[in-house]
Amino acid sequence: MRKVQESNLKIINAFVGILAALMIVLNVLVLKDSDSSFTGLEVAFGKEFANLGPWASGEIAFNPIVLLAFVLPLIGGLMPLYLKKGYLISTIVFAISTLLIFLIPQFTTVTITILGNVNEIDVEWTYGIGLMLAAGLSILGATIGLLKLNNHLNAA
Repeated sequence: MRKVQESNLKIINAFVGILAALMIVLNVLVLKDSDSSFTGLEVAFGKEFANLGPWASGEIAFNPIVLLAFVLPLIGGLMPLYLKKGYLISTIVFAISTLLIFLIPQFTTVTITILGNVNEIDVEWTYGIGLMLAAGLSILGATIGLLKLNNHLNAA
């Protein structure tokens, strides 16, 4: 019976990690006081959001930290399936992922190019649904790992 429960917990943890990673396709950042929003893929890999030919353009720069924030839950979810003591690593990875997810607005760089002059601008972002769901799922993954670690400590 205990073996079945442990196996189910590993599958649930993997499912949580996969779901958190899939939130990259949903809206992650929304411009404050605007209807403009960007998916995690657009924020991670960069996106040109305005182009007025040679006169002016605006873009979000490639951001590997955003990509890492969404890949880490996938890694954290799969750790317990492949490592005997994977819950410790999984908990740490989920916690780091949660921190990075909440810091995505600060790591996102927006540049405006006007007549060849590139300027970085400060943008006020609000959290999109994908960011909130990814953060919640990462917290859930870390909680599962902590519960499992607590069970191991109590059993010893």
